[in-house]
Amino acid sequence: MRVGTPLEWATTLGVGPDDLPAASRVVLRGAVVIDEAIVKLRTTFHGCPDPELEKGLIQLEHQMGRSLDQIEDLHAEIRKELD
Repeated sequence: MRVGTPLEWATTLGVGPDDLPAASRVVLRGAVVIDEAIVKLRTTFHGCPDPELEKGLIQLEHQMGRSLDQIEDLHAEIRKELD
């Protein structure tokens, strides 16, 4: 379940409530691009000589995946509520 009201999310994203679905879609697209870049980076450094770097990138990938899930859920709820 989403935390925060549509008005709070609109304020966070710097838009009015009517623009919230479009703004959340832009945020979602940006998050997908970042997630894909992190996966590519982690794949590039797989098996590198620095195990701490590889471990950090794996953790980053997992955290971004969880964040992306939350952003997807937020966008879906906003669309359901306001579209």
